Amino acid sequence: MAMNPMQKKARTSFLLGMLLTLIITGIIIGLLIAQLSKMKKAEAAIVYQKVYVLNSDVTSGDNLMGAGSFQDVRTEFVPANAITSANIGTYISDVSTAKIGVRKGTVLTTDMINTEGVQDSADMRLQEYNMIVLPTQLVQGEHVDIRLRLPSGEDYIVLSKKYIAQSNGDTIWIKVSEEEILTMSNAIVEAYIMEGSLLYATTYVDAGMQNSSTPTYIVSQSVINLMNVDPNITVTAMNALSQRYTEKAREQRNVINSAKNGYTEDAITNIETNLAEEVEKMKAARQQYVDSLAR
Repeated sequence: MAMNPMQKKARTSFLLGMLLTLIITGIIIGLLIAQLSKMKKAEAAIVYQKVYVLNSDVTSGDNLMGAGSFQDVRTEFVPANAITSANIGTYISDVSTAKIGVRKGTVLTTDMINTEGVQDSADMRLQEYNMIVLPTQLVQGEHVDIRLRLPSGEDYIVLSKKYIAQSNGDTIWIKVSEEEILTMSNAIVEAYIMEGSLLYATTYVDAGMQNSSTPTYIVSQSVINLMNVDPNITVTAMNALSQRYTEKAREQRNVINSAKNGYTEDAITNIETNLAEEVEKMKAARQQYVDSLAR
């Protein structure tokens, strides 16, 4: 049946519309394919590197080799000074610590890490002390100086920048060498002799960035003599001691001797009383620890 002009015109318009739609759709599909191909080429050109991010927050001075401290991830956005698979061996070791406080998820960079650590010497021991006056907010992982303040006001650094391996109430555990053990023993006894003296700890504000202070406390001549014949003191420690005992240092020692001489009559009593208190503290702490194991 022949179509009237109006039907023919409508049919022609419909076919032209379909053809135009197909052409436009084809163009769009072609553009999409071209764009997708371009994206794939760009993605293939991206160089991904392995970097390391923290699994938990760390504070200044924290050791970075703890279990689960960091993990590796692959990313294209890598800081120029990032720790990568190529340099991790240089910057991450048993003695690596954080210079600054860093949040979880942060990419580790060389600027954040202090690689200058001191390996434990053969005479290093983990020592417990419960006679030191501690900062109220001291926690495990911080660094402290141990100081002795005399009744006359003189104040000496006995041990410098010691890492708090553990802290429990009025007791701390720190690593000390043979020379440091003898030095601390001398300082403890003299603190016991001189009523009004104070053996106390001060905390580093930013342990990762701050250098160790220089010890200024000089032990007595009898302890020096003991150190000279003690086979457990390393050569390095003996050399450091020799450099410390200058004429000025001996003058400082005379100040301590003068202060101590005023307590000659009560010295033995003061030592015995304080040692008894120290022993009782250690017994109580030991019993508390044993009881905790039994729970």
